[in-house]
Amino acid sequence: VIRNERLIKGVLATTIAASAFTIQIFLPALPAVQAAFDVTATQVQLTISLPLLVTALATLIYGPLSDRYGRRPILIIGMVLFFVGTVLCLFAPTILTLVLGRFIQALGSAAGVVIARAAVRDLYGRERAAAVLAGLVAVMIVAPMIAPTLGGFLVDAFGWRGNIGATVLFAGALLALVVFGFPETHHARSGASFGLGSMVESFQTLLASPAYRAYAFQSAFMIAIFYVFLAAAPYAVMVVMDVSATGYGLYFLLSTVGYLGGTLLANRYSQRVGIDRMVRIGTGLAVLTTAIVVILMFAGIWHPLAVFIPITVMGVANGMALPNASAGAISVYPDLAGAASGLTSFIQLGISAVFAQVSGSLQNGTPHPLALYMFGAAI
Repeated sequence: VIRNERLIKGVLATTIAASAFTIQIFLPALPAVQAAFDVTATQVQLTISLPLLVTALATLIYGPLSDRYGRRPILIIGMVLFFVGTVLCLFAPTILTLVLGRFIQALGSAAGVVIARAAVRDLYGRERAAAVLAGLVAVMIVAPMIAPTLGGFLVDAFGWRGNIGATVLFAGALLALVVFGFPETHHARSGASFGLGSMVESFQTLLASPAYRAYAFQSAFMIAIFYVFLAAAPYAVMVVMDVSATGYGLYFLLSTVGYLGGTLLANRYSQRVGIDRMVRIGTGLAVLTTAIVVILMFAGIWHPLAVFIPITVMGVANGMALPNASAGAISVYPDLAGAASGLTSFIQLGISAVFAQVSGSLQNGTPHPLALYMFGAAI
Protein backbone atom coordinates (compact mmCIF):
# COMPACT_ATOMS: atom_id res chain seq x y z
CA VAL A 1 0.00 0.00 0.00
CA ILE A 2 1.39 3.39 -1.02
CA ARG A 3 0.57 6.02 1.57
CA ASN A 4 0.07 9.64 0.53
CA GLU A 5 0.35 8.55 -3.11
CA ARG A 6 -0.81 11.90 -4.49
CA LEU A 7 1.74 13.80 -2.43
CA ILE A 8 4.56 11.46 -3.47
CA LYS A 9 3.59 11.75 -7.14
CA GLY A 10 3.50 15.53 -6.80
CA VAL A 11 7.01 15.61 -5.33
CA LEU A 12 8.34 13.23 -7.99
CA ALA A 13 6.76 15.21 -10.81
CA THR A 14 8.22 18.46 -9.49
CA THR A 15 11.72 17.03 -9.09
CA ILE A 16 11.59 15.62 -12.63
CA ALA A 17 10.47 19.07 -13.80
CA ALA A 18 13.33 20.89 -12.05
CA SER A 19 16.00 20.28 -14.68
CA ALA A 20 13.72 20.99 -17.66
CA PHE A 21 12.21 24.06 -15.98
CA THR A 22 15.65 25.49 -15.22
CA ILE A 23 16.79 25.09 -18.83
CA GLN A 24 13.60 26.26 -20.49
CA ILE A 25 12.95 29.36 -18.39
CA PHE A 26 16.51 30.51 -19.16
CA LEU A 27 16.31 30.05 -22.95
CA PRO A 28 14.71 33.44 -23.76
CA ALA A 29 17.49 35.10 -21.73
CA LEU A 30 20.33 33.79 -23.93
CA PRO A 31 20.49 36.78 -26.32
CA ALA A 32 20.30 39.21 -23.36
CA VAL A 33 23.08 37.38 -21.48
CA GLN A 34 25.25 37.34 -24.60
CA ALA A 35 24.79 41.10 -25.00
CA ALA A 36 25.23 41.88 -21.28
CA PHE A 37 28.57 40.11 -20.96
CA ASP A 38 29.65 40.86 -24.56
CA VAL A 39 30.60 37.23 -25.25
CA THR A 40 30.40 34.91 -28.26
CA ALA A 41 27.56 32.55 -29.08
CA THR A 42 29.77 29.58 -28.22
CA GLN A 43 30.51 31.01 -24.76
CA VAL A 44 26.90 31.77 -23.88
CA GLN A 45 25.84 28.35 -25.21
CA LEU A 46 27.93 26.81 -22.41
CA THR A 47 25.17 27.89 -20.00
CA ILE A 48 22.98 25.27 -21.73
CA SER A 49 25.32 22.51 -22.94
CA LEU A 50 27.56 22.38 -19.86
CA PRO A 51 24.61 21.86 -17.47
CA LEU A 52 23.46 19.02 -19.72
CA LEU A 53 26.89 17.40 -19.58
CA VAL A 54 27.15 17.90 -15.81
CA THR A 55 23.70 16.40 -15.34
CA ALA A 56 24.71 13.43 -17.45
CA LEU A 57 27.85 12.77 -15.38
CA ALA A 58 26.09 13.33 -12.05
CA THR A 59 23.36 10.83 -12.87
CA LEU A 60 25.98 8.09 -13.04
CA ILE A 61 26.67 8.61 -9.35
CA TYR A 62 23.21 9.42 -8.01
CA GLY A 63 21.66 6.15 -9.20
CA PRO A 64 24.05 3.71 -7.47
CA LEU A 65 24.24 6.00 -4.40
CA SER A 66 20.47 5.88 -4.04
CA ASP A 67 20.52 2.08 -4.47
CA ARG A 68 22.95 1.86 -1.54
CA TYR A 69 21.86 4.67 0.82
CA GLY A 70 18.23 5.27 -0.13
CA ARG A 71 16.40 7.71 -2.39
CA ARG A 72 15.47 10.34 0.21
CA PRO A 73 18.88 11.47 1.60
CA ILE A 74 20.48 11.62 -1.85
CA LEU A 75 17.56 13.63 -3.23
CA ILE A 76 17.79 16.14 -0.38
CA ILE A 77 21.51 16.66 -1.03
CA GLY A 78 20.76 17.25 -4.69
CA MET A 79 18.07 19.84 -3.98
CA VAL A 80 20.41 21.76 -1.64
CA LEU A 81 22.98 21.99 -4.45
CA PHE A 82 20.24 23.05 -6.86
CA PHE A 83 19.26 25.96 -4.61
CA VAL A 84 22.84 27.09 -3.90
CA GLY A 85 23.78 27.04 -7.60
CA THR A 86 20.71 29.06 -8.56
CA VAL A 87 21.51 31.76 -6.01
CA LEU A 88 25.06 31.97 -7.40
CA CYS A 89 23.63 32.48 -10.91
CA LEU A 90 21.49 35.35 -9.66
CA PHE A 91 24.48 37.35 -8.42
CA ALA A 92 26.99 36.28 -11.12
CA PRO A 93 29.26 39.24 -12.05
CA THR A 94 30.83 37.51 -15.08
CA ILE A 95 29.94 34.87 -17.65
CA LEU A 96 32.42 32.51 -15.95
CA THR A 97 30.59 32.83 -12.62
CA LEU A 98 27.26 32.32 -14.36
CA VAL A 99 28.54 29.14 -15.98
CA LEU A 100 29.84 27.96 -12.59
CA GLY A 101 26.45 28.62 -11.02
CA ARG A 102 24.74 26.71 -13.81
CA PHE A 103 27.24 23.88 -13.19
CA ILE A 104 26.27 23.61 -9.49
CA GLN A 105 22.59 24.07 -10.32
CA ALA A 106 22.69 21.18 -12.79
CA LEU A 107 24.69 19.01 -10.39
CA GLY A 108 21.82 19.31 -7.94
CA SER A 109 18.83 19.03 -10.27
CA ALA A 110 20.30 15.81 -11.72
CA ALA A 111 19.26 14.02 -8.52
CA GLY A 112 15.61 14.60 -9.36
CA VAL A 113 16.00 13.20 -12.88
CA VAL A 114 17.39 9.90 -11.57
CA ILE A 115 15.69 9.35 -8.25
CA ALA A 116 12.15 10.14 -9.37
CA ARG A 117 12.25 7.41 -12.03
CA ALA A 118 13.91 4.93 -9.66
CA ALA A 119 11.26 5.68 -7.01
CA VAL A 120 8.51 4.93 -9.53
CA ARG A 121 10.15 1.55 -10.20
CA ASP A 122 10.32 0.97 -6.42
CA LEU A 123 6.58 1.46 -6.13
CA TYR A 124 5.15 -0.01 -9.36
CA GLY A 125 5.73 -2.90 -11.77
CA ARG A 126 7.21 -2.72 -15.29
CA GLU A 127 4.08 -2.05 -17.36
CA ARG A 128 2.48 0.05 -14.63
CA ALA A 129 5.68 2.07 -14.28
CA ALA A 130 5.39 3.25 -17.89
CA ALA A 131 1.86 4.51 -17.30
CA VAL A 132 2.81 6.17 -14.01
CA LEU A 133 5.87 7.84 -15.56
CA ALA A 134 3.69 9.15 -18.36
CA GLY A 135 1.20 10.41 -15.80
CA LEU A 136 3.94 12.16 -13.84
CA VAL A 137 5.18 13.83 -16.99
CA ALA A 138 1.64 14.96 -17.76
CA VAL A 139 1.38 16.50 -14.28
CA MET A 140 4.82 18.08 -14.24
CA ILE A 141 4.53 19.42 -17.82
CA VAL A 142 2.80 22.52 -16.46
CA ALA A 143 6.10 23.97 -15.22
CA PRO A 144 8.13 23.49 -18.43
CA MET A 145 5.08 24.55 -20.45
CA ILE A 146 4.92 27.98 -18.86
CA ALA A 147 8.69 28.31 -18.34
CA PRO A 148 9.68 29.85 -21.71
CA THR A 149 6.62 32.13 -21.69
CA LEU A 150 7.34 33.20 -18.13
CA GLY A 151 11.04 33.49 -18.91
CA GLY A 152 10.41 35.69 -21.94
CA PHE A 153 8.13 37.99 -19.96
CA LEU A 154 10.65 38.28 -17.12
CA VAL A 155 13.49 39.11 -19.53
CA ASP A 156 11.46 41.81 -21.27
CA ALA A 157 10.19 43.26 -17.98
CA PHE A 158 13.11 42.81 -15.55
CA GLY A 159 16.13 41.68 -17.55
CA TRP A 160 17.85 38.31 -17.44
CA ARG A 161 18.49 38.49 -13.66
CA GLY A 162 14.75 38.73 -13.08
CA ASN A 163 14.48 35.51 -15.04
CA ILE A 164 16.91 33.76 -12.67
CA GLY A 165 15.22 35.27 -9.61
CA ALA A 166 12.09 33.27 -10.43
CA THR A 167 14.18 30.09 -10.52
CA VAL A 168 15.58 30.90 -7.05
CA LEU A 169 12.02 30.92 -5.69
CA PHE A 170 11.27 27.63 -7.44
CA ALA A 171 14.44 25.97 -6.12
CA GLY A 172 13.71 27.05 -2.54
CA ALA A 173 10.14 25.78 -2.69
CA LEU A 174 11.25 22.47 -4.18
CA LEU A 175 13.84 21.93 -1.44
CA ALA A 176 11.15 22.42 1.22
CA LEU A 177 8.78 20.09 -0.63
CA VAL A 178 11.35 17.29 -0.77
CA VAL A 179 12.37 17.67 2.89
CA PHE A 180 8.81 17.58 4.19
CA GLY A 181 6.93 15.55 1.59
CA PHE A 182 9.14 12.75 0.23
CA PRO A 183 9.50 9.49 2.22
CA GLU A 184 12.00 6.71 1.62
CA THR A 185 10.80 4.34 -1.15
CA HIS A 186 13.80 2.00 -1.47
CA HIS A 187 13.88 -0.47 1.42
CA ALA A 188 15.55 -3.56 -0.11
CA ARG A 189 18.96 -1.90 -0.41
CA SER A 190 22.17 -3.49 -1.55
CA GLY A 191 24.41 -4.60 1.31
CA ALA A 192 27.58 -3.84 -0.63
CA SER A 193 29.43 -0.63 0.09
CA PHE A 194 29.32 2.00 -2.60
CA GLY A 195 32.45 2.25 -4.69
CA LEU A 196 33.76 2.65 -8.19
CA GLY A 197 34.09 -1.11 -8.66
CA SER A 198 30.48 -1.91 -7.76
CA MET A 199 29.22 1.02 -9.85
CA VAL A 200 31.18 -0.10 -12.92
CA GLU A 201 29.99 -3.68 -12.43
CA SER A 202 26.37 -2.53 -12.41
CA PHE A 203 26.89 -0.52 -15.58
CA GLN A 204 28.62 -3.43 -17.31
CA THR A 205 25.71 -5.71 -16.48
CA LEU A 206 23.26 -3.22 -17.95
CA LEU A 207 25.26 -2.47 -21.11
CA ALA A 208 25.68 -6.18 -21.80
CA SER A 209 21.92 -6.40 -22.32
CA PRO A 210 20.73 -5.71 -25.90
CA ALA A 211 17.29 -4.78 -24.55
CA TYR A 212 18.75 -2.18 -22.19
CA ARG A 213 20.94 -0.69 -24.93
CA ALA A 214 17.97 -0.41 -27.28
CA TYR A 215 15.77 1.40 -24.76
CA ALA A 216 18.55 3.68 -23.51
CA PHE A 217 19.94 4.83 -26.86
CA GLN A 218 16.54 5.17 -28.53
CA SER A 219 15.40 7.47 -25.73
CA ALA A 220 18.72 9.37 -25.89
CA PHE A 221 18.31 10.39 -29.52
CA MET A 222 14.64 11.25 -28.99
CA ILE A 223 15.68 13.64 -26.22
CA ALA A 224 18.49 14.98 -28.41
CA ILE A 225 15.90 16.13 -30.95
CA PHE A 226 14.27 18.22 -28.25
CA TYR A 227 17.54 19.65 -26.94
CA VAL A 228 18.64 20.68 -30.42
CA PHE A 229 15.37 22.59 -30.54
CA LEU A 230 16.02 24.13 -27.11
CA ALA A 231 19.55 25.21 -28.06
CA ALA A 232 19.10 26.40 -31.64
CA ALA A 233 15.51 27.67 -31.76
CA PRO A 234 16.11 30.90 -29.74
CA TYR A 235 18.58 32.13 -32.37
CA ALA A 236 16.60 30.82 -35.35
CA VAL A 237 13.30 32.28 -34.16
CA MET A 238 14.27 35.38 -32.14
CA VAL A 239 17.19 36.60 -34.27
CA VAL A 240 16.70 35.21 -37.79
CA MET A 241 12.89 35.49 -37.75
CA ASP A 242 12.88 38.66 -35.59
CA VAL A 243 10.55 37.46 -32.82
CA SER A 244 10.61 39.00 -29.30
CA ALA A 245 11.47 36.97 -26.18
CA THR A 246 7.83 37.08 -25.09
CA GLY A 247 6.70 36.02 -28.57
CA TYR A 248 9.14 33.12 -28.54
CA GLY A 249 7.77 31.98 -25.19
CA LEU A 250 4.21 32.07 -26.51
CA TYR A 251 5.12 30.03 -29.60
CA PHE A 252 6.93 27.57 -27.34
CA LEU A 253 3.58 26.72 -25.70
CA LEU A 254 2.64 24.83 -28.86
CA SER A 255 5.48 22.32 -28.51
CA THR A 256 4.79 21.67 -24.85
CA VAL A 257 1.08 21.15 -25.52
CA GLY A 258 2.10 18.52 -28.08
CA TYR A 259 4.38 16.83 -25.54
CA LEU A 260 1.58 16.86 -22.98
CA GLY A 261 -0.73 15.21 -25.51
CA GLY A 262 1.82 12.49 -26.17
CA THR A 263 2.27 11.72 -22.47
CA LEU A 264 -1.49 11.51 -22.01
CA LEU A 265 -1.63 8.97 -24.85
CA ALA A 266 1.21 7.03 -23.22
CA ASN A 267 -0.55 7.12 -19.85
CA ARG A 268 -3.77 5.79 -21.36
CA TYR A 269 -2.54 3.24 -23.90
CA SER A 270 0.90 1.98 -22.79
CA GLN A 271 -0.44 -1.01 -20.90
CA ARG A 272 -2.89 -1.89 -23.68
CA VAL A 273 -0.64 -1.30 -26.71
CA GLY A 274 2.65 -2.29 -25.09
CA ILE A 275 5.91 -0.47 -24.42
CA ASP A 276 7.72 -1.50 -27.61
CA ARG A 277 4.91 -0.60 -30.00
CA MET A 278 4.48 2.84 -28.40
CA VAL A 279 8.22 3.48 -28.81
CA ARG A 280 8.11 2.48 -32.50
CA ILE A 281 5.12 4.73 -33.23
CA GLY A 282 6.76 7.69 -31.51
CA THR A 283 10.05 7.19 -33.37
CA GLY A 284 8.41 7.06 -36.81
CA LEU A 285 6.42 10.20 -36.07
CA ALA A 286 9.60 12.03 -34.95
CA VAL A 287 11.39 11.21 -38.21
CA LEU A 288 8.41 12.42 -40.27
CA THR A 289 7.95 15.74 -38.46
CA THR A 290 11.64 16.70 -38.39
CA ALA A 291 11.87 15.89 -42.12
CA ILE A 292 9.03 18.36 -42.69
CA VAL A 293 10.99 21.06 -40.82
CA VAL A 294 14.02 20.45 -43.08
CA ILE A 295 11.88 20.75 -46.21
CA LEU A 296 10.20 23.97 -45.05
CA MET A 297 13.41 25.67 -43.92
CA PHE A 298 15.34 24.84 -47.11
CA ALA A 299 12.32 25.98 -49.15
CA GLY A 300 12.76 29.41 -47.57
CA ILE A 301 9.56 29.34 -45.50
CA TRP A 302 11.12 31.08 -42.51
CA HIS A 303 8.12 31.65 -40.27
CA PRO A 304 7.85 30.62 -36.60
CA LEU A 305 4.79 28.47 -37.33
CA ALA A 306 6.78 26.54 -39.95
CA VAL A 307 8.98 25.45 -37.05
CA PHE A 308 6.53 25.20 -34.17
CA ILE A 309 3.64 23.35 -35.85
CA PRO A 310 5.79 20.33 -36.88
CA ILE A 311 7.58 20.50 -33.52
CA THR A 312 4.22 20.31 -31.78
CA VAL A 313 3.57 16.99 -33.50
CA MET A 314 7.13 15.93 -32.68
CA GLY A 315 6.27 16.70 -29.05
CA VAL A 316 3.46 14.14 -29.31
CA ALA A 317 6.01 11.62 -30.60
CA ASN A 318 8.38 12.35 -27.70
CA GLY A 319 5.59 12.09 -25.16
CA MET A 320 4.54 8.69 -26.51
CA ALA A 321 8.02 7.17 -26.76
CA LEU A 322 10.07 8.53 -23.87
CA PRO A 323 8.07 7.29 -20.83
CA ASN A 324 7.88 3.83 -22.38
CA ALA A 325 11.54 3.65 -23.34
CA SER A 326 12.55 4.90 -19.88
CA ALA A 327 10.31 2.36 -18.15
CA GLY A 328 11.79 -0.37 -20.32
CA ALA A 329 15.35 0.64 -19.51
CA ILE A 330 14.88 0.66 -15.73
CA SER A 331 12.94 -2.62 -15.77
CA VAL A 332 15.50 -4.87 -17.49
CA TYR A 333 17.11 -5.53 -14.07
CA PRO A 334 14.70 -4.39 -11.30
CA ASP A 335 17.37 -4.76 -8.58
CA LEU A 336 19.53 -2.24 -10.48
CA ALA A 337 16.75 0.31 -11.04
CA GLY A 338 18.76 3.17 -9.56
CA ALA A 339 21.89 2.35 -11.57
CA ALA A 340 19.79 1.87 -14.71
CA SER A 341 18.07 5.21 -14.20
CA GLY A 342 21.43 6.93 -13.69
CA LEU A 343 23.16 5.31 -16.65
CA THR A 344 20.17 5.97 -18.89
CA SER A 345 20.15 9.63 -17.90
CA PHE A 346 23.90 9.83 -18.57
CA ILE A 347 23.48 8.41 -22.07
CA GLN A 348 20.48 10.63 -22.76
CA LEU A 349 21.99 13.88 -21.53
CA GLY A 350 25.51 13.19 -22.78
CA ILE A 351 24.29 12.76 -26.35
CA SER A 352 21.92 15.72 -25.95
CA ALA A 353 24.74 17.96 -24.68
CA VAL A 354 26.83 17.30 -27.79
CA PHE A 355 23.91 17.96 -30.13
CA ALA A 356 22.90 21.11 -28.20
CA GLN A 357 26.40 22.63 -28.11
CA VAL A 358 27.11 22.05 -31.79
CA SER A 359 23.69 23.07 -33.15
CA GLY A 360 23.39 26.08 -30.81
CA SER A 361 26.84 27.40 -31.75
CA LEU A 362 26.21 27.34 -35.52
CA GLN A 363 24.78 30.81 -36.09
CA ASN A 364 25.00 31.33 -39.85
CA GLY A 365 22.03 33.63 -40.38
CA THR A 366 19.67 30.75 -41.28
CA PRO A 367 17.49 28.19 -39.42
CA HIS A 368 19.18 25.36 -41.35
CA PRO A 369 21.34 24.05 -38.44
CA LEU A 370 18.20 23.74 -36.29
CA ALA A 371 16.41 21.68 -38.94
CA LEU A 372 19.32 19.46 -39.93
CA TYR A 373 20.43 18.51 -36.43
CA MET A 374 16.89 17.67 -35.30
CA PHE A 375 16.47 15.44 -38.35
CA GLY A 376 19.86 13.85 -37.79
CA ALA A 377 18.97 12.91 -34.20
CA ALA A 378 15.62 11.51 -35.35
CA ILE A 379 17.28 9.33 -37.98
